[in-house]
Amino acid sequence: MAPKPPSGSERPGVAGGAPRSARRALLICVALTFVLHVGMYVLNTQMPIHLLRLGGSHAQIGWLFGVTTVVGLVLRPQVGGWTDRYGARAVMLPGALALIVTMLALPAAASPLAVIALMAGLGVGAALISTTGSIVVANESPGDRRGESLSLFYVFSSAGVALGPPIGFVLADLGGMRLNFAVLIGLSLVAIGLVLALRTAPGDPDAPGGLGRPWSRHAIPASLTLIVITMGHATVYAFLPLSAAAAGLGTAAWFFPLMSGFTILCRLVLRRASDRLGRAPVLVPAIALLALGNAVLAAPPTVLSLVAGAALLGCGNSMLYPTLVALVVDRTPAVERGRAIGTLSGAWDVGVAIGAPTIALLVQTQGYVAGFLASAIATALGLATFLVTERHRRLERRHGSTGAG
Repeated sequence: MAPKPPSGSERPGVAGGAPRSARRALLICVALTFVLHVGMYVLNTQMPIHLLRLGGSHAQIGWLFGVTTVVGLVLRPQVGGWTDRYGARAVMLPGALALIVTMLALPAAASPLAVIALMAGLGVGAALISTTGSIVVANESPGDRRGESLSLFYVFSSAGVALGPPIGFVLADLGGMRLNFAVLIGLSLVAIGLVLALRTAPGDPDAPGGLGRPWSRHAIPASLTLIVITMGHATVYAFLPLSAAAAGLGTAAWFFPLMSGFTILCRLVLRRASDRLGRAPVLVPAIALLALGNAVLAAPPTVLSLVAGAALLGCGNSMLYPTLVALVVDRTPAVERGRAIGTLSGAWDVGVAIGAPTIALLVQTQGYVAGFLASAIATALGLATFLVTERHRRLERRHGSTGAG
């Protein structure tokens, strides 16, 4: 990683003005996030079905996501400091190795508990690879185009989300979980190759590293919002195919590429919205769309309701995380931006770790409708949390300005 100037806004952007070495590193980060998300969402849609075939319960499906995210929430807040101190490549490589070890071991796991335990490796990989990639992009982006740069970067994450589920279902039809595992092993090898090809400047040995304070205070308000919102995030991936099948619609594998298609389209069209309108005016409707999308999925499943749910969730997701990252970076001193982004990434994992097993237990006892309604309520509470924290921040700034006067 190139040495940091005093302000992130003085760095070259991720567009054509960036130095050649920076563009090459960016392309590798884009490829990594794409490969990682394809693999993750093949697993997210196929592992619940695989777990049930091994004799697992709906409640245990929640722990599939819970274990992965608990590992992530421990690691992500530290990744920023590690990246500054050791460099992006050194942080990503253990994550890529964790991915290949996990994918080699999963086919041999014969019990639900063994599968759940091995999913921790996916958490290690996601935390070390995806978080580091987002830190590189955020640091390279000029302040007046940071939202655009992050939106474009996350387009490739969305493309992986779009392709992963249908790839998983097609592979399952052709060769079952064995073929899925073989493809996942191949993707992990590609990830290792990309990390080895990454060339960045050495890290700064004087930068904070190790296991330090696991959060940045500048990211706490946005992180609280994200925790509440993501408590229902895993519901659609874990239970939408099962809910659709129970209603006689098959697995509705088309739902996920459609939802991600809306995400990609909105990110491309609205990529400069938060730079021009402000972060909060973009975040409020984005969160509201997510709440409405989950509420629509709570209705009796039909093709029309699933299309509407995919559109609402895709459009809401398109601007949520990139805009939150941009908001946090805007409000954080340059020396602490890596840790702040790690804090926000960890907040995502906290929400999923709390919500996934809780909603899975609710689905097991009350059915799919209750699970989607709970997700809608959690997202609405996330919107309320954001509005309250923004109001509190405005009041603090006003009082601080008055006191200084």
